[in-house]
Amino acid sequence: MALWSPLPTEERDMQAANRPDTIYLSIVIPLYNEEDAIVLLVESITEIITQLEFNSEIILVDDGSTDRTWNLIEDQTARHENVCAIKLRRNFGQTNAMLAGFDHARGEIIVTMDGDLQNDPADIPTLIEKMDEGFDIVSGWRKNRKDHYARVFPSVVANYMISMTTGVRLHDYGCSLKAYRASTIKAVHAYGEMHRFFPALASMTGARITEIVVRHHPRRYGVSKYGPRRIYKVFSDIFAMNLIIRFSSRPLKGFVLSALPFGLLSGFFGLLSVMATVQQWTAGKSMFFFTACVLCAITAIHLVNLGVLGEILLNSSPMDQRASADNTIEEIDLDKI
Repeated sequence: MALWSPLPTEERDMQAANRPDTIYLSIVIPLYNEEDAIVLLVESITEIITQLEFNSEIILVDDGSTDRTWNLIEDQTARHENVCAIKLRRNFGQTNAMLAGFDHARGEIIVTMDGDLQNDPADIPTLIEKMDEGFDIVSGWRKNRKDHYARVFPSVVANYMISMTTGVRLHDYGCSLKAYRASTIKAVHAYGEMHRFFPALASMTGARITEIVVRHHPRRYGVSKYGPRRIYKVFSDIFAMNLIIRFSSRPLKGFVLSALPFGLLSGFFGLLSVMATVQQWTAGKSMFFFTACVLCAITAIHLVNLGVLGEILLNSSPMDQRASADNTIEEIDLDKI
């Protein structure tokens, strides 16, 4: 069965028209204390999607807001039949809020965006048109970003590091305005602040990824949730992301590489211990080097054992690329014989 095959825009619209109950586009928006922006946000998105020739839904995810965000969300769901909502028990973070929206999204295409009105809903049709060229993920690039340099500079550094280490080269990983093919993004497993790494994670299943320039507006309401603590989380997630991408399908190799320096150190300290004993160096040096040799050897053995355990767990884990998604794009006459 084919995962996805590109359809011309006319054929896609015709199918949507013949199936009025089918949702083609889901727009997922995580919200945290955005009471001032919600009404204008929903109105601006509704104005855009009503011009599209297929059915859409707006999924508002309240990520544990402490203001009137949820009350206003309830008002919007009552006013608009294509607006639905999810309320999380507490503030779990943007990644978990997005994943909750993905779980409930019914569309073949899922678009994510921020709820602070800095992303422009007018860019949504452009993202979808770009996907018609055969891409699985279209990422927004805030080329003319309207943020303070204290936010822009760390973002530029992080984008460069992510692009270089993961091999998925994008100018703006932090832009929330992205379009995903549902069959691709729903196969992604993430945690922490890894929503920005969705394209890199999806690349593990062979997703076709591109980016386009999108508009970016200055913040009109509320305050930014970005701070020094978040910078630390992003860079720690970069390290974790590289481990996942490089070694998720072969954990034993990753752990063996990690164990190699300890194995070499164990041999080095073992040699020093022998030399200290034979040449009768200062008292205590032989025991010190021997202890260091044993500790390094134990560390290396434990790392190799963890790699073996990882290989065993991988066979039954959703991180196994063979089971994470149907990697088939198209099939031709497989039932011919």
